[in-house]
Amino acid sequence: MSVQRLLFDDLPESEPVRKPRRARASATGAAPSTMAAQVAVDMVREAAPLPRAAMAATVATLPLAPPAPPPPPPAFDPAALSNAELRALVQALPDQRLAHLLIEAARELKRRAVPDSGDTDGEDGEGAAEPNPALLRAARQAVGELSGEDF
Repeated sequence: MSVQRLLFDDLPESEPVRKPRRARASATGAAPSTMAAQVAVDMVREAAPLPRAAMAATVATLPLAPPAPPPPPPAFDPAALSNAELRALVQALPDQRLAHLLIEAARELKRRAVPDSGDTDGEDGEGAAEPNPALLRAARQAVGELSGEDF
């Protein structure tokens, strides 16, 4: 029978390293030693704890309801848009929406430019109200833009 040698048989044996023992404080009569060094404090910079009565008063004054949500943003007002914003809005519309907008704008322009005789508030039944010159000028300009002619 042959004996097979182990892989680590030829390594020298050594004893485990021991840490030196510390002397106990009670045995030496000195102050206990700690891992951290003692630090002298010159000034305390944090607030002193409040007495229980003051803490109860502080807790009682806290609001019990959550804060109110911020007000909603104002509703969209197309009349408040600048000319550049209106132009950008119209340029972003697809063709079908632009066509619908054009038809509705023409109807509203016609209604506002030349009001019906039934809309007059005059008691005497005076003639039709004067057409709005600014809207008439805008209607002429729109027709000119669509026809390619300058008015």
